[in-house]
Amino acid sequence: MAIHYFVEPEGLDTHEMYLNGLSTSLPFDTQIKMVKSVPGLENASILRPGYGIEYDFFPPQQLKPTLESKTIKNLFFAGQINGTSDMKKRGVKE
Repeated sequence: MAIHYFVEPEGLDTHEMYLNGLSTSLPFDTQIKMVKSVPGLENASILRPGYGIEYDFFPPQQLKPTLESKTIKNLFFAGQINGTSDMKKRGVKE
């Protein structure tokens, strides 16, 4: 099984590149070893280490059909916090 990585530019006005497909929040020294282990990137350097993001979850049973909280008036939720993110993506694909 091959793992595919894509080297992508970070923007139009920079020489920085992003290694898409290698997501990690491991210690910085481990990230350096991982990147350098990819064929063709043995001499690469990392400008900023990767980091992890933790997401909270809000139970959809606690929401009205309008996605407003049942307990806090005028507080609306959408996206990953209540699991609707994949539904939006699915709707775009169909």
